Amino acid sequence: MQLLIRNGLCINASGRFRADIAISEGRIVSLGQNLHAEDNCPVVDASDALVLPGIIDAHVHLPWPSASFDSVDDFKFGTTAAVFGGVTTVIEYLVPELSDQLIPSLESHMEEAQDSSFSDYSFHMILRKVTTNSPSQMAEVVKHGISSFKIYTAYDGFQLNDEEILTALRTSVKLGAVICFHAESYPIISDSTKQLVRAGETAIRFYPEAHPFEADIEATQRIISFVRFTGARAHIAHVNTHIGVELITKARRAGLAITGETCPHYLIFTDDVYKSERPESAYYILAPAIRGRDDRDGLWDALAENDLQMVSTDHCPYTSKQKLQGANDFRLVPGGVSGLETSLSLLYTYGVRTGRLSMERLVETMSTNPAKIFNMYPQKGTIAVGSQADLVIFDETNKTTIEAEKLHSRADHSIYEGMEILGQPRMTILRGNIIVKDGKINMDQPTGQFIPRSPYQRNSI
Repeated sequence: MQLLIRNGLCINASGRFRADIAISEGRIVSLGQNLHAEDNCPVVDASDALVLPGIIDAHVHLPWPSASFDSVDDFKFGTTAAVFGGVTTVIEYLVPELSDQLIPSLESHMEEAQDSSFSDYSFHMILRKVTTNSPSQMAEVVKHGISSFKIYTAYDGFQLNDEEILTALRTSVKLGAVICFHAESYPIISDSTKQLVRAGETAIRFYPEAHPFEADIEATQRIISFVRFTGARAHIAHVNTHIGVELITKARRAGLAITGETCPHYLIFTDDVYKSERPESAYYILAPAIRGRDDRDGLWDALAENDLQMVSTDHCPYTSKQKLQGANDFRLVPGGVSGLETSLSLLYTYGVRTGRLSMERLVETMSTNPAKIFNMYPQKGTIAVGSQADLVIFDETNKTTIEAEKLHSRADHSIYEGMEILGQPRMTILRGNIIVKDGKINMDQPTGQFIPRSPYQRNSI
């Protein structure tokens, strides 16, 4: 026996139960009452806490390489922040250095993560170009244990045209892969931005107009049409509007294999954050943009009703210097925020404690559904005999205030600065190893492992 957790209130998506958890060789081997502790086996008393399956953040950038600014968290710093926040698995969106060569970048990133990741990890491969060689390249990626890709419908160097998107979707059907989408309309964003620049309206308060509501909706509608046409499996990242939710919900009810996620910043803030006239409003530049109150409320409702299936962070942090030097022109501000370390406590505070979500639904959206959507279930995402012992001992009574200087990202600020949160991980356990305990790292070296994900069976979402 590797570890015994005593008398915790275990929360699964399907319900809750109080039990001892016996762990051996990284897996849960027994659940029950008054389990026997073998000699020299560490015992954790969880009688005054919740026990959750480890959180899975399926949308992170470690780092995001940019022509102007690289984001500042690599695997070491990003996954350190992750495990302090109860996140035991991350999936990084991997940017190939050569747009038509996928395998060299995949292999180099796997080597880098192997030596520096405190959490377990996997990848989504970004498709920056689709050529005649792309189907064979995508097949090689799947053979490496990566069964998900990402397509952008906007941004120079990433945007694919409709023909490329259709080719990638058809290829994904043959390979048993899922295509994730960044859904914004490049023509609408480009035209809106040009109009604002001509009018001299480039202050941060104009950013939502540069990335208008219609850009999100047009791209989402187009993606759904392509999914219907090809029969492919798709996942729409960072959904930020209630209309986007309605489109995804209608498509799912029509039988399309499509899922959606949202992020904490869309659930907590509104577009008022762009209007403060303070330089720090640049901190909220991200894409798609944060929308209005109706959208925020609609996203909460969608999470509660399973019209959105998961929460991720889109963790992509920058320093204050990087963010603020373009504070007079939204075009010069790198898009992204830090979120890995704070997501669980924020969803608990603003979701569970306000009555918007049950604790079971929080677990479903932050652990179980990501594991199912990205083909890691029941290896991960649940507390069950045979599952990996990725667990969070969560203290509901802990009250603290978010301070960037106490977080573990390389970012020197947080958009959640000064917010009071209720509930915090007391202990993070990865495959039976106590990684974080009482606010301190408990491992000398990173022990995160690559999680290979097999091709999907048809209709398995």
